[in-house]
Amino acid sequence: MKCRVGEKYITNEGYNIEIVEYINSNNCTVQFKDGSRLYNRAFGDIKRGEVKNPNNKVGEKYKTLEGYTIEIIKVQGWGNCTILFDTGLILYNKNYGAIKKGNVKNPFHPSVFGVGYLGNCPDIFPLNKNKNYTAWKHMIERGYSSKKKLKTPSYKEVTVHKDWHCFSNFNDWCNVNRKFYTKDWHLDKDILVKGNKIYSPETCCFVPDEINLLFVKNDINRGELPIGVHKGRNKFKAVCSTYNQVNRLGTFNTPLEAFQAYKTFKESHIKKLANKWCGQITKRCYEALMNYKVEIED
Repeated sequence: MKCRVGEKYITNEGYNIEIVEYINSNNCTVQFKDGSRLYNRAFGDIKRGEVKNPNNKVGEKYKTLEGYTIEIIKVQGWGNCTILFDTGLILYNKNYGAIKKGNVKNPFHPSVFGVGYLGNCPDIFPLNKNKNYTAWKHMIERGYSSKKKLKTPSYKEVTVHKDWHCFSNFNDWCNVNRKFYTKDWHLDKDILVKGNKIYSPETCCFVPDEINLLFVKNDINRGELPIGVHKGRNKFKAVCSTYNQVNRLGTFNTPLEAFQAYKTFKESHIKKLANKWCGQITKRCYEALMNYKVEIED
């Protein structure tokens, strides 16, 4: 097989090209004078001048669907373009067809509930099946969706730390804490810091479903009564729900007596679960559970 490395030709567009790698007649690499290369080219196309310089697209500008102006600043093939956003951001390895249609997304554009953006994260596809992304999107929704806050009043004052507006930062934190995050575990903001309203790296942890449900608030039909207390016909009932069970703790003469029964039971149950999951939840989470105190205004 003849090696054609070093052979030079002129394209139909008038560019000088040289074969710099020859694997076979259907797999050649050619280089233009400006240094750009094209790969996997047929020798017949090269000889006939039917090779187009990819850099004739450099300088072209387009508008993205998100409203940004982008400019092609380097082309190493139709599927390998470098683009410059009007914000100064540079992205690599973008498809020319997608660029032309405006289908190139700015990873720093706040596209998730007006504040969330992807940031410098590795390509994760598909995003909607990535457990870290799903947890992040739900967190941003709780903090910034007016519809969600209206539906769930306990999220009314909830926000997300600005570092976690960026999915890349949240993803890194999740990967460090991955051993504490399985399919059925939940991101919790209420255990480490009682009364907390901010999702952040310092206030959150992952916990299994049965622990997470202990801290879900339900104010329906509660009225002015303490947590865990329900009004009976003439007395007050103490009730505590745990995972898949409703525990009826007795009937009492006063709301305070009923609350004390609820408090004793729930604190004991929290400690029981802390010990059950000890070694799987973080040490800080375990200690917070063991020291957790149920308050009458919870």
